[in-house]
Amino acid sequence: MSDIRSASNARSTTAPRELRIDRLLIQKAVGSRLTPIAPNAYASYRGYHNEDRVFRVRAGEFEGIGHGFHAPDEKVLNQLLGVNPFELFEWSEGDTIVGPAEKYATFFDENRWCDVALLDLLGQVLKRPLFQLLGQRVRDEVRIYDSSLYMEDLLTPEERVGLIYLNGTPTVDATEMVARKAEWVLSRPEGFTMLKLKTGRAKWLPSFEEALERDIAVTQAVQRAIGSQTTLLVDTNKGYAERPLATCDYMAAVGDVFLLEEPFPETDVENLQEVKSRLHASGNRALLAAGESFYGGIPEHVVSEMVTIDGKSKPLLDVEQADMNQNGVLGIMKIAKARQELGIAIAPHNFGSKLGFYSQIHVGMVIPNWLFAEVDDSQVPALQAHGVSISRGYAHLTGEAGLGVSLDDATLEAPSLRLEL
Repeated sequence: MSDIRSASNARSTTAPRELRIDRLLIQKAVGSRLTPIAPNAYASYRGYHNEDRVFRVRAGEFEGIGHGFHAPDEKVLNQLLGVNPFELFEWSEGDTIVGPAEKYATFFDENRWCDVALLDLLGQVLKRPLFQLLGQRVRDEVRIYDSSLYMEDLLTPEERVGLIYLNGTPTVDATEMVARKAEWVLSRPEGFTMLKLKTGRAKWLPSFEEALERDIAVTQAVQRAIGSQTTLLVDTNKGYAERPLATCDYMAAVGDVFLLEEPFPETDVENLQEVKSRLHASGNRALLAAGESFYGGIPEHVVSEMVTIDGKSKPLLDVEQADMNQNGVLGIMKIAKARQELGIAIAPHNFGSKLGFYSQIHVGMVIPNWLFAEVDDSQVPALQAHGVSISRGYAHLTGEAGLGVSLDDATLEAPSLRLEL
């Protein structure tokens, strides 16, 4: 672990020399989903509860916020106190951040999650949106998808009571439950044109065959409900680990899926190669995605694997899904650059976090091989995102400084961590 307080090699031409980090807080912002989290391939019903862990970094009159990804080591974070935040990063002549300053590289590699709050702070000081600190803008808006569709067909009668998308009729056939929810999502004001559906029911049904049959039936019901104008993504959460090649049976039955995420562990390279080859031989061009389970994204020995398609060498995996909150802004940008060299796109994982979603919009503005951002129906009253607007299934930035998010302190829980000079 490196001590960062003695380093001083920032190059921002507008950095206030007297600025010092004087307080660090972590607080929970508790919220609720509009619909409960039904089971997925590995987890049971989780209900309506939602929360974001807010990491707050203050320097004088300025404060930045980001996601507090995990319970931090106080000794590690204590190193930030007294440091000029501009000195933590390497700057270009145009006052954009190249990356962590050399002497702080180890700190950020071990604590990638904390950079969002620091970058938000710098944006506040410079009166610039966070993305403008990162480099050349490559798009004006970022496409988003809703990931609220779980295994609603597995909800118990008690869990169905009060569901907003059933309109008081909880006797809907099980295979139609997810389709009903999909219709509700498409009616929301965000104007979604892309949805993600959970599959992989083997843990919950008597046999793998029954689970596969239900996966197919539910997917087809959703496809009928949303029509051809809505893009469908499928996330199996490694639910076909028992029978990896059943992935091909599923895809043959459902056909038009844009992206297939984690049908089984991505480290099972041999079966991934077989699935990719079979899908392409059948004319199915669904993208294969993975990486959320690993710090830093898809393991290098996997991401470098290639497969021959139509006589050409192609990446085995098409889309990197390293977690947004775990890897932070600069971590995601570093991963994206490495993947771009291999011809792989990036669409970071983001489960139940509004702060992660808002961070995605900023990095999505500057990463060339970016696909889309993930959001769900979580509502977190403490987070006031005046800097982000959503319409037509796209997110836009309004030009506010930093992340574009302010806090309603009255709705935050008491700090679980407080460090001050």
